[in-house]
Amino acid sequence: MRRIIHSLLTLQELQLPARKLSPQDEGRVQALRGQIPTPVLGHFDRLVARGKRGVAVARNGVCSECHLRITSGTLASLAYTDEIHLCDNCGRYLYLPDNEPLGLDGAKLPAERPLGRGRRKAASNVG
Repeated sequence: MRRIIHSLLTLQELQLPARKLSPQDEGRVQALRGQIPTPVLGHFDRLVARGKRGVAVARNGVCSECHLRITSGTLASLAYTDEIHLCDNCGRYLYLPDNEPLGLDGAKLPAERPLGRGRRKAASNVG
């Protein structure tokens, strides 16, 4: 599956610049498109048709395109499995480079909330 994401990244680099492709690059694009499964390629093409990048790099636990934090489960799956994942927010395919930290080390935990003023007393006159 990582091969598919690498093919999508290369395809994105070839297709996004607003220049005419050379015949050699056009042949390369067609070869790459042949390596990618049809459903994945269809989703990628829909994103590119809307002027968006189809693949986003996960940097420090954040999607490089929509800049929102990626869930820790998705990050772990990107790092330790070969599954293809989409960003939950923008829908782009996520790519985690081999040397990229997961970004979970510096995660801030919510501050502890102060306890309330005390326990509420039970109502003695119910009824």
